[in-house]
Amino acid sequence: MIKISISIICIFTINISCQKKNEVSNTSKSTIDTLYEPPKSLYFDNDNIKDEVKVQAKKTDDLSSFILSLQLSSLNKIIEIPVFNNSILYNNIEADYFLSDPINKNKIIELRIDYANQETVPNNSGEKKNLIEKIKFRFNPKNRKIQVIGYDLSYSKDNRNKYIKSFNFITGKYYSSGYFNNEKKDTSGWASELQNIYTENWNRDLLDKIMLYGNEVE
Repeated sequence: MIKISISIICIFTINISCQKKNEVSNTSKSTIDTLYEPPKSLYFDNDNIKDEVKVQAKKTDDLSSFILSLQLSSLNKIIEIPVFNNSILYNNIEADYFLSDPINKNKIIELRIDYANQETVPNNSGEKKNLIEKIKFRFNPKNRKIQVIGYDLSYSKDNRNKYIKSFNFITGKYYSSGYFNNEKKDTSGWASELQNIYTENWNRDLLDKIMLYGNEVE
């Protein structure tokens, strides 16, 4: 009877040890806790196996901060793409931002980012209101990297003037338009630095450069 009890205790101890090991293994996959809904399963890379995509929030005491997490079956790894808070870049003042659920169409993921307006600042200060960003990602099967293929920006000023900027990072072309009392002004162009953008070079330095394109419509 004593031998049987000792055997049961040993098995129970081994089982607990295995569970803890699995828990440590699972939590080590990502350094950021998920504060949103469970991941979406969708086809993103080129192996016809569903991948997991989710928006994650960083733990912070200040403003909201997010990443886009992609668990790709073809690479057998998790890729975390930072979603920058560009409120200072566009308005010189910090503001919260809000992310929509990732939209997948033809293996292209689109992420929409909305910014809170600065209600305490008079609108005649020239800040961009109703600021919205849209970023498009796709998996490049040739080099097996995630490519940033598009970036759209829209905003308004003085409660009447509306602006739209659109960048195609495949062709390197950009388009910018402004509406002033129902009159439209637009411009377009091309730049080599707007081609072949991947997640590893999608950073604040690049966004600083992008900001300067198409401003002549304002």
